[in-house]
Amino acid sequence: MTDQNTDLSEAIVVYLTNYPGKNEAAFEARYGSTGIREQVRAMLDETISTRIDWAGMSLSEIGDELERVMHVRHPELSDAAISKLRNYYTYLVK
Repeated sequence: MTDQNTDLSEAIVVYLTNYPGKNEAAFEARYGSTGIREQVRAMLDETISTRIDWAGMSLSEIGDELERVMHVRHPELSDAAISKLRNYYTYLVK
């Protein structure tokens, strides 16, 4: 994993640490105006616009499928980042 990928993974984890609450202060303290916020936002936008055929699926199964899709699309992301994206997605679609 490159430093850039590590940074994005860590930034996703930090950004979503208290989701659905905010973690702005910790994120700003760590990343300031490095431009990584836009990368995190793009990943969140991609996550929530992921189409999953969830007919007959439980929320947990939907989360499992989202994790699978995001691992395929972004193998460079850490498991922790993918897990945070899963929680973000399932919270918004519940």
